[in-house]
Amino acid sequence: MYYKILFSIAALWNIAAAVMLIVNPEFMLGRLGIVDPAARLLARSFASSVGTWGIGYAMIAYDRVRFRDFAWLGVLSKSIFFTIYAVYFVWGMIGGAAFVPAVADLIFALLFAEFLVRSRRETRG
Repeated sequence: MYYKILFSIAALWNIAAAVMLIVNPEFMLGRLGIVDPAARLLARSFASSVGTWGIGYAMIAYDRVRFRDFAWLGVLSKSIFFTIYAVYFVWGMIGGAAFVPAVADLIFALLFAEFLVRSRRETRG
C-alpha cells in the first residue's frame, strides 16, 4: 500500500507540474528569471515529458510488478534533474524557490531507489 501511495503522489506531482507548465509557464520561467517570451514554448513542450513521467508513475502505482522497471527511469531522470538544478543553485544562477522542486525530485529518486531495492528482494524470495 505504501508504494501505491508513493507512486500516486509522484504521479500527481508530475501531472500537476505539467498542467502548470501548460496553463501558466510564466510561473516557472519567473522563478528561473527567464523573461524571453519564446521560452513559453520550451516550458510548454517540457510539460509533455513531465506529464508522461506522471503517467508512468501512475502505472507503477496501478501495478508495481508489471511496471517496476519504469522506476529505474524515474530514478535517473529525477537525479539528473536535481543535479542540473543543484549546479545552477550553487553557481548562484537560480534561487531557492526554483531549487525546491529539484530537492523534491531528489527525494522521489531516493524513494524510488528504495522501492527498487526492496522489490528486487521480494521477487528473489
